[in-house]
Amino acid sequence: MPAYQYLAINPQGEKKKGIISADNIYIAKKKLKEKKLSPIKLDLNSDKFNLFSSSKKKISLVNLMLFTRQLSTLLSGGVPLNKSLSIINEQTNNIILKEQVSEVLLKIEAGYSLSDALREFPQSFDNLYIALIVAGEVSGDLSPVLEKTAAFLEKRSLMQKEVAAALIYPAVLLFITFIIVGMLLVFVVPSVVDQFSSTNQQLPLLTRWLISISEFISGSGLILVLIFCLSMFLALKLGFRKRIRFFFDKIFLSIPYLNTFLVQVDLSRFLSSLSMLRNSNTPVMEAINISLKTISNGSFRESLDFHLIKVNEGDSIASSLSRVKHVPPLVNQMVASGEAGGNLEKMLSKAAEYLDQEFQQTSKIFMGFLEPLVVLIMGGLVAAIVAAVLLPLIDMNNVSLLN
Repeated sequence: MPAYQYLAINPQGEKKKGIISADNIYIAKKKLKEKKLSPIKLDLNSDKFNLFSSSKKKISLVNLMLFTRQLSTLLSGGVPLNKSLSIINEQTNNIILKEQVSEVLLKIEAGYSLSDALREFPQSFDNLYIALIVAGEVSGDLSPVLEKTAAFLEKRSLMQKEVAAALIYPAVLLFITFIIVGMLLVFVVPSVVDQFSSTNQQLPLLTRWLISISEFISGSGLILVLIFCLSMFLALKLGFRKRIRFFFDKIFLSIPYLNTFLVQVDLSRFLSSLSMLRNSNTPVMEAINISLKTISNGSFRESLDFHLIKVNEGDSIASSLSRVKHVPPLVNQMVASGEAGGNLEKMLSKAAEYLDQEFQQTSKIFMGFLEPLVVLIMGGLVAAIVAAVLLPLIDMNNVSLLN
């Protein structure tokens, strides 16, 4: 169903902006009048494909968390579902959330269930979210399920921020390092090297390397870098995103210490999702398949999927996890204890909490190790450039003294 962006005036004379879905512009105007809004401007909200925009708009994790918590609060206060969605739609300033909530509201009013309406936007509401909503609909009380879902999303958002905080400072330092070194190689080194061109002496090996790198960057190197970046951009846009990401995921998972960092984040998210779904009485294999989609590293997800499929053949979850590389033994023991004691859901949640704590400790150690390492790399590169420039001068000075 097409969506229309509108600018209208309400009975109080206030201007209102938003998006409304309708089969055509005449029905859109009729719907606005039913809402007591007088349209000033009404345009078709069409998404045209281009290389610089995504055709699928996704609600951000923060906005999804706020939407879920607001909906839970309104429903727990006795506000009907359609009215709750209408209130959230009026209050939000996020255009993507407003557009999708408008569509969901229209489907609810047409007789759809909330889960069926949300399925129209898989880019925003994943299988885990839908499965939890279905569990709430079956139980007859959506509010507690939405509250737990909001808490889970909040936890995921917090973890993402912690990961970003752990990586942003070293990334900025590395970026500045490459900029400084690049400027030295392009602008400083060539002018210094010109002073040695008139001499017939053999330049030191380090200096010759520096000259070769400088000539490469100043010449074809920059063009090759631009071609590579453009090729990667086009490859991502033309459907090779999954293959490229899987390639890098496999590399990242093979790097010592970094793989521990990544596994703790993904495994915690997987176990937490599995615990919530099992608490909602979702069948084991369905819960596993849905939870696997919360894992961001494709190589690790593939490994888990390969081994956990045996649960469908009667194998235990703990036994299947024990065959997956990088899964901590303590997590296997906690899951095995939960299966043996009949409290699997609780132990899955505890294992996720344990991984969260380990992640926080690991990120602190990682930051403590990475920051001085980046500074050391920066200092080493600059020192190598300075040494490469000074060595010929020292050699020339020694020759002049001997003469």
